[in-house]
Amino acid sequence: MRTLVPGDRGLAVGDVQKRLHDLGYSSTAFEAEMREAYYGESTSQAVRDFQEARGLRIEGSVDETTWQELVEASIRLGDRFLYLRIPPFRGDDVREVQRYLNRLGFNAGREDGIFGQDTDGALRAFQHNMGLPVDGIAGSSTISCLQRLKHALKETSVAEVHETLQDLAARGLEGKSVVLDAAEKDAGAEDALRLASSELLASGLMAHMTGGASAPLPESQRARVANDRKADLVLGLRMTPESGMHIYYFGSKGYSSPRGRRFAEILQGELAPVMDAEVPAPETKSYPLLRETRMPCVVLESGSEAAAGSDLAIAIARSIVLYFSPSE
Repeated sequence: MRTLVPGDRGLAVGDVQKRLHDLGYSSTAFEAEMREAYYGESTSQAVRDFQEARGLRIEGSVDETTWQELVEASIRLGDRFLYLRIPPFRGDDVREVQRYLNRLGFNAGREDGIFGQDTDGALRAFQHNMGLPVDGIAGSSTISCLQRLKHALKETSVAEVHETLQDLAARGLEGKSVVLDAAEKDAGAEDALRLASSELLASGLMAHMTGGASAPLPESQRARVANDRKADLVLGLRMTPESGMHIYYFGSKGYSSPRGRRFAEILQGELAPVMDAEVPAPETKSYPLLRETRMPCVVLESGSEAAAGSDLAIAIARSIVLYFSPSE
């Protein structure tokens, strides 16, 4: 789709505004713009508020990722039947099913709003335990059964516990492969990651490059490449005009990735000595690369003045080696 930006008018703008209004992002000025299907300052602010709430990059424009999130946020549990298919169902209704299953003790995997193999397996196990037809379909009967058990939901997601155990079992450098992902058309990030790749090869790790100026694929496609390669770890780098550094790992409402958090904290510790200023604590986001990769993933956003290319590359490589270290 064409990215919508301030100053645009028309049916596409009106559709975005209606979805934002229905989700509660509204004001008197916004409603005035909505009547004219005009993408003005108030619409831009509503988009920014929505992007912040969803863990997206806060840009104030509506690209394909933001549009997809608007659609997903509009779907409520029970609006449709959910089951395993290609392409997978995506939406807040899927995320709600995952939350119920995980907090009832059935491991549905990460609560990412994507109906995959883990969610299918957990749903079938739940249906078997509840005496429901084991068809892998979250239809009206299964959803009603889940909702009747709302009082039994635990605070802890079993998926987080399972991921922590996976992390402990996957230590060691032997046979590990890493994907180093540069933001689309980001030559600076690509150069830094090439240096990091050389450092990793010297440590015995296989490193694959995606993105950058030489392979400008959209972020979701680069996540698919990492999944197809069955990488053990993904690190994304994006050079920004803003100052300082920010480290992100996957998280959504009530859920965060333990493996992503551990890698992010190691990276923070390795970057601190090469920075003039303090490196902020890692935060959760739901960028496509973080959300759609099946392995632990961290995205580092670095201001161009934050660290010299070689220092940055060495810190990245050291953090990856430490992540796989049995003693870490």
